[in-house]
Amino acid sequence: AELGTPPRKGVPHMSHPAEAAVGDNSVREIHEDHLESLNVLPVCVFIVTYRGSPRNIWANAQCLKILDVSLADFCERDLELTGTDHERSQWVNRFQVVEEGLEPLLERNIITHSAQKQICVETACNPCVFVEGHGGDQVRTRCCMVTQWPLEVKSKIEAHTSYQTALLESSPYPLCFFSFDGHLITCNPAAVNLFGQTIWLQSDIFGMGEGERLGLNPASAGVAPPPTEKTERRTAYENMMDALAEEGSVFQVDLPIKRDGAEGPETWYCRVFAQRQTDPVTAEPIIMVSHQDVTNLRKVEGELGRMIMTERTNKELKEQHDTDVAGSLLTLLGESSLGVQYEGRGQYEEERPGSSMGTPRTASSTAADPAFSDRMMQLNGLRQCLDSADNWAFDVFELERESDGLPLQVLTWHIFNKHNLIEEFNLDHVKLVQFLRQVESNQIDNPYHNATHVADVVQSTHCLLLKGGLDRFVGKLEIFAALLAATIHDFEHKGFNNDFLIKTTDDWAIDSNDKSPNEHHHLSAAFRLLRQPDCDFLHRMPHQQQQAVRKMVIDMVLATDMAEHMAIVSRLKSDLQKRLENPDDDINDGGEISESLKTLVLQAAIKLADTGHLFADNDVHVKWSVRLEEEMWRQGDVETDMSMKVSFLMDRQKPGVTKSQPGFLDFVIRPLFETWVACFPECKVLTDRIESNYQYWKAKERQEVEEAAAAAAKEG
Repeated sequence: AELGTPPRKGVPHMSHPAEAAVGDNSVREIHEDHLESLNVLPVCVFIVTYRGSPRNIWANAQCLKILDVSLADFCERDLELTGTDHERSQWVNRFQVVEEGLEPLLERNIITHSAQKQICVETACNPCVFVEGHGGDQVRTRCCMVTQWPLEVKSKIEAHTSYQTALLESSPYPLCFFSFDGHLITCNPAAVNLFGQTIWLQSDIFGMGEGERLGLNPASAGVAPPPTEKTERRTAYENMMDALAEEGSVFQVDLPIKRDGAEGPETWYCRVFAQRQTDPVTAEPIIMVSHQDVTNLRKVEGELGRMIMTERTNKELKEQHDTDVAGSLLTLLGESSLGVQYEGRGQYEEERPGSSMGTPRTASSTAADPAFSDRMMQLNGLRQCLDSADNWAFDVFELERESDGLPLQVLTWHIFNKHNLIEEFNLDHVKLVQFLRQVESNQIDNPYHNATHVADVVQSTHCLLLKGGLDRFVGKLEIFAALLAATIHDFEHKGFNNDFLIKTTDDWAIDSNDKSPNEHHHLSAAFRLLRQPDCDFLHRMPHQQQQAVRKMVIDMVLATDMAEHMAIVSRLKSDLQKRLENPDDDINDGGEISESLKTLVLQAAIKLADTGHLFADNDVHVKWSVRLEEEMWRQGDVETDMSMKVSFLMDRQKPGVTKSQPGFLDFVIRPLFETWVACFPECKVLTDRIESNYQYWKAKERQEVEEAAAAAAKEG
């Protein structure tokens, strides 16, 4: 995040010291008020000059802790007296390259801990000027800032940053990072998707031109800027700079921005939330910006800032969300350790739209805000919820709450990263995010067949692949195909079953010639979406692999038609169970497994996952059962309105699904799961969990019979 560096794509991170060291010959000034932010870094940082006799100037707390010395003792050390020949040679090189040549230098060293423990570190040496005092009493020393990363810390930070980056990349909320002179450093895909590629052209938070930005660079503060026009954007920026004077302070403002429109650039209004942060490596100030409530509410000149809403705006508003999960994730995933707090929405809700006045808040006051605490609890809940995605007892309704109603894209991205699929197949992660957004946003809000159900199936598929004992039958490509199939298996589901679509001559039935109309549409619509340029995340995958994935996805999604249920159970028994039970079959000795058998296993797996609520915790299972009953009743209502015969279990005036669960489990579900467990004993826990839910329904049946008998006896 060095001032003056060109934009770099990706989320700002601290995975390697070279990020801060290479590519910028400018000399950074370090003032005494910068030392506090350097002091809290989890890596060793010290400032030293090698001119003449080497002399220590300052060290942060981590460095002093490792050396077990005070700052005064560190600065008084006689380096010439204690240094080895190797160290003296190293000092000469640092002086020539860094202090004289003003070039960064990367090294790998071994340092000795106070307990005589040796630590291998990566070292970044950067040129700097240490400024002591203020005003006319300043003392300026050209020196070297040395940052040492213990390799074990570096590994932890890389893993941490990878997870953080994944979550930010998958966030639906626009998030940008800027240098303090207003230049864009980086942004996430949501920002590019919202503003278009012009976000890299407008280059700053408020869309100012170069003329408007004159004199904003703090490094040029001593130079009188040429006259500039006091535009609304520049005024807002200057107000923000005043508000962000202290680290951790925040600022919020409503203002116009430019974005791509169908007929060229459009002026939109949005709420900009900004927070001052510190680059973890360079200690330079940076600005994290979240664009919230982005709408094309048009400002009406001459009407005191009143706005009108177009029909298009009304549609767009329905797709916006009120909280900024992405920005807050920075705090959740590590920025809090640097003393940085994040403030989202809440106390500014009554602020007049169109106002250019922001409200600064300090880190301490933000942390004490109950609304902030509530948000942080929510985000901690999201992290914990995602961490539980490997468990059979996963609660998808909890994920629905914690992800602000976006369970499918958040969970699917998390699981794709869990299996390392993006790196394995060189997937275009930006287009993958857009694809997942489109899949979720196009899921109809049915009681049962909705985005939350799809997320539930993705999670169940993930668990089967992870710990279901399928290793012999699936490789990375099969895992990818299975998770993709789960993601799109109910795409655009209308809430009606195949029989209804066929009887009503629905377009989907016509297109599929009455064969699995739902499943055929889910597939064709999803693959059409995948062909769109901004959603084609497979474009770097070899064509042969793409074809193999497509075939597996088609076979799996078509298998979710309940009309195929008994045929798949029968094939599972004859083609797999019997072979596994035959000790002479080479399948038990690592023999080659045919593609057709792999396909059968994948088809059965997605069928298990599609009914995953049956092995969920009882409260989750009951909630899904009630939702399914309501969806079926809604179909029955439509059938009644159309003067059709109401389908079985779909008459709202008669017992529904929740009254027939024991029979459904006995005659439909048990044969599938018992055959599966015979093939994959690792899944025995699933039949145990189904049995628990089965006993719940049987007990409920007995209770209702007893209550009916008691009522009849009372009447008699």
